[in-house]
Amino acid sequence: MDRSWTAYYDEEMSGLPEIPDLTLYEILLRSAKTFPKKRGVTFEGTRITYEELLTEVDSLAEAFADCNIGVGTVVTVCLPNIPQAVVAIYALNKLGAIANMVHPKTPAPELCSCMKETGSECLMILDAFLPKALDMIEEQKPGLVVVCKIGDYLSFGKALGFYVSKGRKIPKFPKDSFYISYSELIRHGDMLRKGKFSGDYDWEYPFTDLGEFKKKEKAEYVRPIGPDDPAIYLHSGGTTGSPKIAVISSTNMNVPAMLGPQIIRVSDPFDDPENFPDLTMVAILPLFHGFGICMCMHCMISCGINMLLVPIFKPDELAKIIKKERPQLIAAVPTLYEGMLKSDKLKTMNLDFLRACFSGGDTLPMDLKKRFEEYIHAHGANISLREGYGLTETLTVCAVNPEKNCKSGSVGLPLPGIDMKIVKTGTDEEVPVGEKGEICISGPTVMLGYLNDPEATDLAIHIHEDGKRWIHSGDLGHRDEEGFFYFDQRIKRIIKVSGVPVFPTQIEKVILENEALEAACAVAIPHPYRLHVVKAYLVLKDRAADENTKEEIKKQIAENCKKNLIPYACPVEYEFKDEFPMTRIGKIDFRALEKEAQGLKEEKPQEKEEQK
Repeated sequence: MDRSWTAYYDEEMSGLPEIPDLTLYEILLRSAKTFPKKRGVTFEGTRITYEELLTEVDSLAEAFADCNIGVGTVVTVCLPNIPQAVVAIYALNKLGAIANMVHPKTPAPELCSCMKETGSECLMILDAFLPKALDMIEEQKPGLVVVCKIGDYLSFGKALGFYVSKGRKIPKFPKDSFYISYSELIRHGDMLRKGKFSGDYDWEYPFTDLGEFKKKEKAEYVRPIGPDDPAIYLHSGGTTGSPKIAVISSTNMNVPAMLGPQIIRVSDPFDDPENFPDLTMVAILPLFHGFGICMCMHCMISCGINMLLVPIFKPDELAKIIKKERPQLIAAVPTLYEGMLKSDKLKTMNLDFLRACFSGGDTLPMDLKKRFEEYIHAHGANISLREGYGLTETLTVCAVNPEKNCKSGSVGLPLPGIDMKIVKTGTDEEVPVGEKGEICISGPTVMLGYLNDPEATDLAIHIHEDGKRWIHSGDLGHRDEEGFFYFDQRIKRIIKVSGVPVFPTQIEKVILENEALEAACAVAIPHPYRLHVVKAYLVLKDRAADENTKEEIKKQIAENCKKNLIPYACPVEYEFKDEFPMTRIGKIDFRALEKEAQGLKEEKPQEKEEQK
C-alpha cells in the first residue's frame, strides 16, 4: 500500500510504539506508580494527583463490586466533565464492567432508550439533571442510581459558594432503595478498601448485609477482562446517519493514547519520567464524545499529563480557564476557537505557553485557521492550529496535520499504525490519487462493532483484498500525491437538485472565501420544478452592517459561487442571521436551519445525533 505520507511526518513521529497489553485501569495503574505526586485531574481549583486518583478509582470499584457490579455489567454514565465521570470509567474497567457514555442533558425518554438498548443496570447522573429523569427512573427501576454533585470534589469554600448560588435550588433526590449519593458510595468503598469501619459508620444501602465486619487483607488485583474486550459504549450517528452504539475496547483506546507523545511532540514519558515536562490539557470536549474520552482523558492519563476538566461547553469558559491555568495543550471544535478570538479575557494575554492546539469534530474553515494562527502568533505562541480527522467508530483520531508541514484545507496525515485510502463510493475499489471517493480507515483503533447490530457492523466494516478490516466512513474525501487527506463532504448530507447531488460543505467553503463572513450554512429548500434548491444562511463578522452592505456582500458571494460551483449548487436564496443554532458539542445545527428554511417545526434537534 502507498504510505507516501510518512515522508512528511514531523521528526517526533517515529512510528507506532509498542502497544501495552493493558486494560484502561492498568494504564492508570502504571501512570500512578510512575507519577504518583503529579497532578492527574484539575477541577475548579481542586487538584488530584495520580496517587489520589487511583485511590478514588479503587474505592469506587470496591463499592461497585459490593453492589453486584462486575464483569459485563453496563453502567450508564450520564455526567458532564467532572471528576466522578473519570473515576467511574476506570473503576468500572477494573471490574470488567462497561461504561455507557451519554450526554448529561439527554431527555428522559431517550435516556430510557439508551439504558434499555445497552442493558444498563446502573445510572450515574448529576443531581441537577435528576428531576427531569425521575419518572423514567421510577418506570425503568435500574438496580442502582448514583447521584453526583458538583460539590463532591470542590473545596469547602467553593462547595459552600456553589450551594448558596445554585446548589440549594436543586431538589434532594428520593430516598428509595436504589438511590445513593456518590459521596456515600465512595466513602463505603474507601472503608472496604482499607478493611475497617469507624464505630459510627452506618451503611444503609440494602445490596449487602455486612453483619460482623472482619478486617481483611488487601486483595491483589486480578484482571477480570482483557484489553480486547468491550470497555466503553459510545453513541454515534453511524457511517450511514442513523443512531448506533459503537463498542470500544481498551486496545482501541490505547493506540491513539500511546501515540499521544508523538502527536504533541514530546518524548516518551516513561523513558525519563523524572524529566518529563509538567503539561496540562484542557478537557472541554465532552467525555461522552470519542475525541474527549480518548484524547482529552485517556491519552493524558496514559502519559502522566494533567487533565483540566471543564464541564461547561462554552467559549467563555475556555477563555477563562486558559487565563487562569495557562494550559499547554488544547483540543477543541472550531466554534470554541472562534469564541477565543472574541474573548476580552485573552486580548492582552501572552500565550507563549501554548504547545499544541488541535481542531476536530467539524470542518475547520480556512479563514478561522488563518485568523486564529495570526492571533496566537501576535500573542507569543509560535504554533499552528492543527486539524485532524476521525470517527467515533475509530476513537475519532485517524489523521492529524503535522506541526511543521501543516497543510491548509487538509485533515492531515494518517497516524502511525493507521492506514487510510479513498474508494469508489459503494465499493472496495481504491480510486486514483486526487479523485474523490469514500474515506476508509484500517487499524487497531477500529471499533469491535455496533452493539447488537451485526448487519450495520457488516455494512460499515469490510474485509478488503488485503485481509484487513476497513471501516467505510460515510464521508467523501480525497488525498494528494504527498499523502495528505482532505475531507470534502459527509455522504449522508447531500442536496439533490433536479436529481444532481451537490455538497453543502463544498458550497460553504466557496461562500466563506468572502472575508466579511464569520460562518455559513447551506441547506435544501423545496422547489416546484427541481424538487430542491440551495439556500445559504450567513453570519457576518460585523453584526451591525447596514442593508446596503449586506446586499453588496450577497452580490459578491453570488458572483463567486457562479465562478466556482456548478449551476445546480449555487444558492438561490441568502439570509443573514446574528448567530446559528448549535448542537451540544458545538457544531452548526444544519438540520435545525434546514427545517427553519422549509417552514417546518423543529421536533428533534440535531443534538440527538450529535450527543450520540
